[in-house]
Amino acid sequence: MADDRRVVVVGSGPAGAMAALELVRKGIPVTLLETGNEIQHGTLVRIGGRNLYRRLPPMRKDDGFIVTGDPDTNLDYTYALGGLSNQWTGAVPRFCAEDFTAGAQVHEKYRWPVTYDELAPYYEIAERTMRVTAAAKSVPSLPAGYSDYQHQIPSDWQAVARSALKHGQGLTTMPLADGPPFLLLRRGTAFNSFSVLLEKLLDEPSFRLITGAHVLQLEWDRMKKRVGAAVYHDNQTKTQKRISASAFVIACGPLNSPKLLFNSACGDHPHGLGNSAGLLGKYLHDHPREWWAVDVDRPITSLAPPAYLTRLPHSASDPLLACSWTIGAFDTIGKIKSRFGQKTRSFGVQVFGTMIPDEKYYVRPSETQKDEFGLPTLAVHIKFEQEVLANVIGAREHLLQLMADAGYKAKIRDIVPQLFPGTAKHYGGATRMHVSPKYGVTDSYQRLHDAPNVLVVDASCFTTGAEKNPTLTVMALAARSADQLARDLKAA
Repeated sequence: MADDRRVVVVGSGPAGAMAALELVRKGIPVTLLETGNEIQHGTLVRIGGRNLYRRLPPMRKDDGFIVTGDPDTNLDYTYALGGLSNQWTGAVPRFCAEDFTAGAQVHEKYRWPVTYDELAPYYEIAERTMRVTAAAKSVPSLPAGYSDYQHQIPSDWQAVARSALKHGQGLTTMPLADGPPFLLLRRGTAFNSFSVLLEKLLDEPSFRLITGAHVLQLEWDRMKKRVGAAVYHDNQTKTQKRISASAFVIACGPLNSPKLLFNSACGDHPHGLGNSAGLLGKYLHDHPREWWAVDVDRPITSLAPPAYLTRLPHSASDPLLACSWTIGAFDTIGKIKSRFGQKTRSFGVQVFGTMIPDEKYYVRPSETQKDEFGLPTLAVHIKFEQEVLANVIGAREHLLQLMADAGYKAKIRDIVPQLFPGTAKHYGGATRMHVSPKYGVTDSYQRLHDAPNVLVVDASCFTTGAEKNPTLTVMALAARSADQLARDLKAA
């Protein structure tokens, strides 16, 4: 393979790692640039299919952003090999078909430019890298995917499942990238995108990894009307370096990817690369997240792995305003009980809600402040409207009613306030996908409408945010876009 087809991938998190893996598999040389230098260490003890102990590495408090929306907005981040896969829970639910289409009932700008059927093969490609534990069958709003290990919810939870089904919801095992039943690791997650996907590429002659490489700008070639190079700061030598490539796959994260595009402004793109329609940075969204403990009046089997209660049907609720519930043991004792099928009188619940993406929520360069490299600091403007908060708060009573219908009197313990942006770390939307440049920064293969040899493959491309963990969908989209990029480069 000629080196003039080399692709530069920026970021080693799940999106960048998946894209790099697929490109190398298809015979395309890849150089991956990663700001971080090492894997963050933690601890994971997994026995009999249950994570009995997990210690995650700390995240860094980011003072490199300006918050102009909710003052409590959380902007913690991780610069490390594997990105946020050093921190995540491993939840890998698929989006369902309606998640990609139902938003068009509200407005055409909320229609994804990719369908579930188009993405399904790439979901499986991603799942086959992860050693997933899941249920074997689909339930409402959650298609079943490929899994190495199967697990069913206990029999006494079936009454809750029947109660949920009356509302058009499913209760099933949460699909988790938990790995094999027995693990002892010096990291906090079973699936780390560097350890699982990229380490296997280090011996490949077509793959090169450069760590400590903080990408500052993409260089626009005015004659060729394409991006020709990336400029990065070498953290070790404290110098700027430049690398050329045929294409660039950006996976810096939902905030730093748009920042990189803003930093890449030039004469042909004075307001940022890919920003000719003024959409770059807009439609920022996040999951409102809430966790609480529940006590029940009679014993019920302790859940580990956790159960997953799906959203109310799109046809019976606002297609863009929904919640999901993850229900499981909230301490080590509960997980040990689950190992032996024992019962408990308490469990934990995590709720993910959604917000309808709106252009009034955004990231954009500050006009007054600079970062350590002399480039504009990013201003982040987002908050949760009352309807979003009410949706999540209403999820409390809904679960209690489902438990009551199943014969359990349940009570929620005191809830610590958590409903502000960033607690879920699921930002998205600031380089949104759409078939039309009128409504999207990127197209159906996550290529910039204004610069098709630049792809943005992290969650910043999400057209809307479903009530599910985004990681699996991010990886599936990245695999699909990398597959198309490889075909394009071979045909050129």
